[in-house]
Amino acid sequence: MRRGEITRESVLKAIKEHDDMGREDFLSHHGFHRAQSYILVHEGKEYDSKAIAGVAHKWTQGQVLPADDFSGGKDHAAAWLRQLGFTVKEVKNPDWVWDEVILACDLVASNDWHELDANDQKVRELSDLLQLLPFHGEEARGEKFRNHNSVARKTADIATRHPDYKGKATKGGETDRKVLREFLDRPEEMAEAARLIRAQLAMGEALTGTSADTEEDEEYEAPEGRLLMRRHRARERDRKLRKKKIESVLRKGGPWPARSAGSITRRCTGSAARATSSATTWCPCTWRVRGRRSSRTSR
Repeated sequence: MRRGEITRESVLKAIKEHDDMGREDFLSHHGFHRAQSYILVHEGKEYDSKAIAGVAHKWTQGQVLPADDFSGGKDHAAAWLRQLGFTVKEVKNPDWVWDEVILACDLVASNDWHELDANDQKVRELSDLLQLLPFHGEEARGEKFRNHNSVARKTADIATRHPDYKGKATKGGETDRKVLREFLDRPEEMAEAARLIRAQLAMGEALTGTSADTEEDEEYEAPEGRLLMRRHRARERDRKLRKKKIESVLRKGGPWPARSAGSITRRCTGSAARATSSATTWCPCTWRVRGRRSSRTSR
């Protein structure tokens, strides 16, 4: 059987069969269990995404795709349904990404590396701020997405990984450990990165992203975060486009653009630039990749 070769019509037929039979009978009859991570939402109702996708195969290929032959996650059922235009949401909230942990780590650092309570006003403010980050679509956000309790738990994950903490560390994740290390190695630069992320959100500059942004983001492990890396890429692209425009005008002998060619190649020297102990200069338009200066720096 060809996995994933289903149509929107076949999915709607599977949904109707589900409604006619009832959830428990539908699942039992076709050999599926209740969804653990991904839910299909259609016309205000929720369905077990894997079961619906599996049964949809019956309407396109003559038989149900067995539950053991595919997953209900982003590589199979959820992906197939989304490609057909259906809404699929995650029951479990997505893992924290680098930029989110930067903001949480900055909060813990400002609290002398101690965790904060869910009722703390700063935790509430960070919870509201995290809702604005563009890395998780609405379909992936559960009811408790980055709420006060989850933010407080994240501050505990970070605080209990600090070298001075004497007790047992909470569960946390690898990203927590890596971001904490960046803060310990480069406290001023990382605090500035957190400030710039907040500034971008306040100005509405980081609320959207393209698929190209996401693909490029995944290529790099940028200590300063994805949002600042995106801003650098956007500026770099603007400079390249402007340079091409200038060259085109010169070839045609037309009027000179408003800004000089020198402004295209000038290195960032704004107030955000910071000198490091290694006598290098850090600014929001540069970043390091796995400890080395990236080739993608301002020209």
